[in-house]
Amino acid sequence: MTAINSLVILVGEDVTRLKPLQEAVQSCGRSYVLVSDMAAMTAACEDPVSQLVVLVSSDASGKLLGQDNDLKVLLSEYLVAVCLDTPSVETVASYFRHGASDVWFDGMSPQDFSESLSRIQEITVTRIQRHKYSGDLEQTNLELEESLRLLKQDQIAGLEVQKSLMPESPLTFGDYEISHSVTPSLYLSGDFIGYNFVLGRYLLFYFADVSGHGSSSAFVTVLLRFMIGRVIRRHTTENDHEALNAAPEGLLEHINNQILATGLGKHLTVVAGSLDTETSTLRYVVGAQLPRPILIVDGKADYLPGMGKPVGIFEDAVWEVEEMQLPERCALVLLSDGVFELVPDKELIEKEKTLLQFLGTKSNTIENLKEALSIDFIEAPQDDVSMLLLTRGM
Repeated sequence: MTAINSLVILVGEDVTRLKPLQEAVQSCGRSYVLVSDMAAMTAACEDPVSQLVVLVSSDASGKLLGQDNDLKVLLSEYLVAVCLDTPSVETVASYFRHGASDVWFDGMSPQDFSESLSRIQEITVTRIQRHKYSGDLEQTNLELEESLRLLKQDQIAGLEVQKSLMPESPLTFGDYEISHSVTPSLYLSGDFIGYNFVLGRYLLFYFADVSGHGSSSAFVTVLLRFMIGRVIRRHTTENDHEALNAAPEGLLEHINNQILATGLGKHLTVVAGSLDTETSTLRYVVGAQLPRPILIVDGKADYLPGMGKPVGIFEDAVWEVEEMQLPERCALVLLSDGVFELVPDKELIEKEKTLLQFLGTKSNTIENLKEALSIDFIEAPQDDVSMLLLTRGM
């Protein structure tokens, strides 16, 4: 039903006042129906958005409008023209304020009725459009809510996958202990940590921070876990001490080629290392990871040497392996760049100095490390905050 041809509903009991309204509506080419009260009007109205209701009222003072809540609802929800008998200006304004489309007066000329119906027709078109937009918006919101629900389910499932791929923490072997913590900014994290103790001698570990956030970054962490896992399984299965003694040589080059081949447009910063527990020889490689690895000895923290390009950007990139002997009592700390958000300094150089002060005497356990950086007090971190702690003799 269109607004032009819709039936006009005349509401009232005063036959004397209704008769000229009937004639005026008919003269404008509109059909009508008479009802005595609002209950009958509600039953007769098929479309409150576009069907005109003419309410014949004796409320010239506006007193009824101030007391009747049903009348206020009618004016706000239906397309209503109110016909009043000699009302005041304040009464007319009050009816308009409460939603009346127009206010008629007894004795209006046919031209006045025609012009009013034309104005109401414009209002009707606007109401129809607004109603359509509202319906479309409601449908869009429902679809969006469903998409968000499914996305949340996917993220929770992804989080469980990530958690299942994380290593046991802490892991102890001799006087060495390694542990980790990951505090994601979203359900899914772009940070990932892995470590394995293989052939009863070698501790292999890596610490990665994938660019971006959300599902795509989390997917790369899972891919990374399986890429490195295949390499470790091959060396372990073949009992390849020579390759393990040289690790992590060639690892970042291998990952770089694999990440570029995916075409995901992702890159990562990473620290990968190999510790020979028999000789206490640590070999590691740094791929643009900040902060750099931190070594703590006798309460003094220092950054270890090592730098390199991020992984997943440059096709022919190579990374240099650093080597050192670990002291009998020490702690090696790896942190993601999200930790910089926890440091009050403005400049990166100052943040790095402050980190060393924070960690010098509070890095013997992962709990103390988290306490030093106030990790557990963060409600909504701006970035993933991850840490790996390797201790010896502590």
